[in-house]
Amino acid sequence: MVVLKGKPELAKILKIEKVKDTSDCKWIGLEKITYKDPNGKERAWDSAVRTTRNSGNIDGIGMFTILRYKDGTPDQVLLQKQFRPPVEGVCIEVPAGLIDANEDVPTAALRELKEETGYIGKIIEQGPVIYNDPGFTNTNMSLVVVEVDMALPENQNPIPALEENEFIECFKVPLTDLHEELIKLEKEGYKLDARLQNVAHGIYLAKKFNC
Repeated sequence: MVVLKGKPELAKILKIEKVKDTSDCKWIGLEKITYKDPNGKERAWDSAVRTTRNSGNIDGIGMFTILRYKDGTPDQVLLQKQFRPPVEGVCIEVPAGLIDANEDVPTAALRELKEETGYIGKIIEQGPVIYNDPGFTNTNMSLVVVEVDMALPENQNPIPALEENEFIECFKVPLTDLHEELIKLEKEGYKLDARLQNVAHGIYLAKKFNC
């Protein structure tokens, strides 16, 4: 396990305040949407929106990263612990980030993987655009599957390039044990990212029903 800067568990909430004016919020805004329902009735909906979306209409990427070995070590999944103020705790996630202007999904995914973990990988599958919480916000992402060859020299001693406000702890779990490990971490008090948990549960169900 590689610990990067301060441990995420050391962060803590100092105070929470109501925000009436979002004009000074850097990442999000609020909108009131007026729409017509299937019966022709006019209705209103409150929505949180991401203010940093680029012209590609995809906010970010997540990297389901599989570490592969040539010495017989079973495949592992690269995960992260990161303090997330909105959930008031440390969240278990896959490496992820926002897409910069003029970037496509593959370029952003490999850049973010290198910056957050130090690993260099290759994309083996790019998923469709998915919406994180469509009843609440328009924020979206593409989940890509990345393979990291652990035999390559550049992956022997990975060095992340984190920003000053990023405190991320990377760790590995066996791919075959992913679902069980996440359940264990949740019982220890960690928050689970829904996208990661959904993938893990899908793998678990596929094994359970011999799919």
